Amino acid sequence: MKRILLTLYVLLTFGLSGHAQSLTLEYNFGYGDYRMSEMKDYLKDAEIPFDGAEIVDNFPGYLTQDTRVGMEWGNHHFGVLFNYMNTAGKRGLTDYSGHYYFEMRDKGYKLGAFYRFRLANEPLGFLTFQPYLQLSAGAVLNKVKLSEDMFFDLLPDQTFINERKLSGTNFFVEPAFGVKIGLCRYAALNVSVGYEWDPFKGLHASDSGAPAVFDADWSGYRTQVGLIFYWHLKK
Repeated sequence: MKRILLTLYVLLTFGLSGHAQSLTLEYNFGYGDYRMSEMKDYLKDAEIPFDGAEIVDNFPGYLTQDTRVGMEWGNHHFGVLFNYMNTAGKRGLTDYSGHYYFEMRDKGYKLGAFYRFRLANEPLGFLTFQPYLQLSAGAVLNKVKLSEDMFFDLLPDQTFINERKLSGTNFFVEPAFGVKIGLCRYAALNVSVGYEWDPFKGLHASDSGAPAVFDADWSGYRTQVGLIFYWHLKK
């Protein structure tokens, strides 16, 4: 968090000192697919107290939300980002007498910085077409919950919900290619495609601090679309 605040301070100092041309605020929503290989293996091999339990969710890709604040000058654009991701794996069974589920749910909060380099600035009627290369990097704060849920109509006294929580930090690098389509002087449509790679990962039990036997790996492809708003510092 201190690094994010420091970056924001640098952005404001850089912009107000007269070097930057625009302050930007953007919001993107998109879709990400996630490797999660160790969590998938753990879900598949976990000891389940009932025969016939099947995997009903296997950490599918899901919607992402992304917010960025930055400074733009010339062909350069840099700033800070916050991104939210989530996925889950579930294994269980259900019939007329009740149900049993074992679920692993992971929420990832990305904090980092980004840099973009604009490749061109071509007019398209009243629009502008601006392809760019982008590199984002930072940390993913993981919040993982493992839960068991069992209920039987004939044995209500044996109904239970058991939970265990894990947390940890990944470090990510995400190159991307994107296009900004200028709609007017104060707004642009943003579309990008990239790949996130998490080279360093780690999860620990929240209660004991012991390392988990698996890691959360958010590596995978990312697609995003959103809007960028400009506050022009120079006329």
